[in-house]
Amino acid sequence: MTNKRDRKTQAWLQRDQLILETARDLLSEEGVAAISMQVIAERTEYSKGTIYQHYQCKEDVIAKLVIHCGHNLVSAIDSVIKDSHSLRLNVFLVSAAFFINAKQQPQVAALVSQVKAPEFQGKISHAHREELADIDNSILNQVISLFSESQEVPQDKVRTAAFGWWAMKWGVQDVLTNNWELSKLGFDHPIVFFADSLNVFLDGLGLAKDEQTESLSQVLQLATELITQNNNNENT
Repeated sequence: MTNKRDRKTQAWLQRDQLILETARDLLSEEGVAAISMQVIAERTEYSKGTIYQHYQCKEDVIAKLVIHCGHNLVSAIDSVIKDSHSLRLNVFLVSAAFFINAKQQPQVAALVSQVKAPEFQGKISHAHREELADIDNSILNQVISLFSESQEVPQDKVRTAAFGWWAMKWGVQDVLTNNWELSKLGFDHPIVFFADSLNVFLDGLGLAKDEQTESLSQVLQLATELITQNNNNENT
């Protein structure tokens, strides 16, 4: 009986993986409008009923793509935070993890704001709504912990500091993933302006300087190395 259940579970997981890979391909090739239960069924050669056994609607499929992207981000953030780093560097590295994750999955990252919209949330399963909320809470709690466990930020300023970073980060993330045209306003490289603004923000909180955060390319390189090292360790 156990072997039969295991085979069924394996078959289910394989179908689910193919459904998501197909949706990801459609998103990459033609955009989110191309994703439908019918097209996924045609491309996977599964019946439409089989697709609906896995997902109740196309929005549910899209939400699952964003959830996978979110779990990758949580793992990346866990990889870059180190006790040996200054608080300022850790905050920069968490930000870098966002940029790196979005660069790896640009089409999916661009859907995050859409998936959070109330109309979209009303269409997806309760389980997916909960999982999306859990990812957001996990990331924000990581940042709150960074500030609260440091002696550099007064406890009554911890949530203000975390929210300030959160608002700045999601602002620039939306600009980058949705290709806002800001060059006419003089913002040719939004990520560079974000890094400069983040240093000003952290100066205002009284955080100690860290020369490594003066070079955005150095921060991104260090974050990439830490994420790659963590991935290699998980695969061995």
